[in-house]
Amino acid sequence: MSDVFIIGAGCSVPYGFPTGATLMQKLKNFNYGDSNVDSPSFRPPSYLFDLYYELFGKYQEYANLRKAGGQYSFEADGIEVKVSNKISETIAPFAKSIRHSMMVSTDEFLKNRLGQEKSEEADFGKRLIAREILMAEKESENSYVRGGEGKKKEQWLGNIDWIQHLLSRIDQQDNWKEILKQTVFLTFNYDRVLEYCIFLYLTSDKQYSDADAHAFIKDMKIFHVNGFIGPLDKIPFGCVENGKYQEIAKRMETVWEKRQNRDESEKEKYQEFLKKAQRVYFMGFSYIPDNLESIGINRGAVIIRNAEVYATAMGLSSQNRLRVSSYLDLKDFEKRNEPEPMPEIEVQRSPFMTDVMYRQKYEEKERVAKVQAQMSRKHYENRILKDASAVDLILDYYTLA
Repeated sequence: MSDVFIIGAGCSVPYGFPTGATLMQKLKNFNYGDSNVDSPSFRPPSYLFDLYYELFGKYQEYANLRKAGGQYSFEADGIEVKVSNKISETIAPFAKSIRHSMMVSTDEFLKNRLGQEKSEEADFGKRLIAREILMAEKESENSYVRGGEGKKKEQWLGNIDWIQHLLSRIDQQDNWKEILKQTVFLTFNYDRVLEYCIFLYLTSDKQYSDADAHAFIKDMKIFHVNGFIGPLDKIPFGCVENGKYQEIAKRMETVWEKRQNRDESEKEKYQEFLKKAQRVYFMGFSYIPDNLESIGINRGAVIIRNAEVYATAMGLSSQNRLRVSSYLDLKDFEKRNEPEPMPEIEVQRSPFMTDVMYRQKYEEKERVAKVQAQMSRKHYENRILKDASAVDLILDYYTLA
């Protein structure tokens, strides 16, 4: 038996990361450097040299070639041609499309670019998303974790959020190692803020070496359902200029790609965790049916029927909570205290049944009915927490007894 945390974008927002809708807006407003590509004075944006390191190399190397002149200017010209072609063929069409897009999230936008004809745009989109996430990691590390001079320093100073509360609770237990390694985290986020906070906990509070902390985290049950940036020991937290965007993009799958390329063995693994779960927590999650189905939770949520289920609903309307409650077969927040009716008790009396025998039979059926009512009550105590954030859930409902 273990706890299973199902984590959505809302859990990373307190650490400075965008939601799907916010990220989409950032990409709409992004400076793609797509204007006047054919002008002699045009200079490509520097971010391209990191995103396509395998094609162009770093910006500084390009700049040095340009300054060197002589034989190196020919190599620089070659790089410039490649960059211009990439902008014209991939980036400019992507920029125009996303600025005019009616889609709410980046996943939905990329869905229409997963075919062979638009695959280069989908690849570019994933690289750009990865860059935005790594930049958010970098700012989070400077502003939130280290209390540095980041743009959001005043916002983050003194902030304590759900991962800190969770680790603080776990740290009170003698078997903290077993708890961390038994707990299952199914995250739909590409970022590694959970792993990074655990890394800080291990190295700062438990005095682990960096190598031992990385090894510990690898042994944990943290699964990025739609892919992620990569392990911290390979791509450090917030390392924007890593030159590995090609391999990062391959590790990132939208929910639509998951549906097309669904690995049933992966889904079955998640289902086994859910079947054995003692408690299931939905935190910062949007409850998109496709996402739920991708981990094996179908309508009615029979697979988690025997677990205690708690779910945050910060910012969700009452109607949305009702829809989620219906899908997960949970009693909504406002209805959780309604009494469960006792099943009707019927005893058929035979001609030879005495009053004592009748009473014994009735009491036996009554005991069964009470157990059924208690089981129903326990099931419906599972609930969606109105306006609750992940912190509220951890503080109010996560116990280690």
